Amino acid sequence: MNAFIDPELSAMAVVLTYNAPASLKRCLEAITAQTLLPAGILVVDNASTPPVDPADFPPGCPPVTLVRSEYNGGPAGGYALALEHFLQSSFEHAWVIDDDMRPDPDCLEHLWVVAAKDPPRAFAFPVSYQLDGTFGAWPSWCGFLVAREIIEEVGLPMAELFWWAEDTEYLQWRIPEAGYPMRVVADARVRHDAVRHGVGVPVWKYYYESRNMLYVHLYVKKRIGYYPRNISKLFGRAIIREPEGRLLRLRAMARGLYDGARGRLGTQFPIEEMQERTEV
Repeated sequence: MNAFIDPELSAMAVVLTYNAPASLKRCLEAITAQTLLPAGILVVDNASTPPVDPADFPPGCPPVTLVRSEYNGGPAGGYALALEHFLQSSFEHAWVIDDDMRPDPDCLEHLWVVAAKDPPRAFAFPVSYQLDGTFGAWPSWCGFLVAREIIEEVGLPMAELFWWAEDTEYLQWRIPEAGYPMRVVADARVRHDAVRHGVGVPVWKYYYESRNMLYVHLYVKKRIGYYPRNISKLFGRAIIREPEGRLLRLRAMARGLYDGARGRLGTQFPIEEMQERTEV
């Protein structure tokens, strides 16, 4: 396929990466192979060790801006930083994508076909398919296209959530509540390699999931909704799925629920450094 640039599309691909050099390379290669190219790429290094090396970027990329965070802010802090830098640019649309996503070659083109009908209100998502063959439209950092005007109006993601529910608060709640419904483009597809999903779930994830889930329902949505079902599933995973370390997980969740109820956010629970899996 021959790549082209649509003069009506002023888009920057916004990629957040953390300790995943091979995945980042695959993601940038997929961006570079688009039939409709973004005019630029912003790569935000979320305090990777070692730092992201621009020499590893694939040849032929659109112009790349590399920004490094001095600390790991999780997806919440990382995307808050990324979109802050996007707003400092002259681009009109952000194509927001995690480093372990690989968009199909015509993904951005299909997104733009829909977004071009009303560019200032563009909020379009691709379909994401997983390694196990499942697919669907999950409102997350999976390669969605969003207009500058929307980010300027609703603000940045809540960096203090660190991990879990930051996409729920921002993409599923705050932006739609401001009057910008999510549009799913069935022909636009991305592959999710999920390179940081290993065997077992770290204890710290139980803390942040329980804390942020409660916080979002109490202080953001201010309604019960599916909370009883979701927290029951989390307790079920903590008790049944992994026999070893149940007490540690339950303690982490209890602390998370206490902090969520009090509105204590930020990185209150120590995290373990995560590395990418080499097999995809």
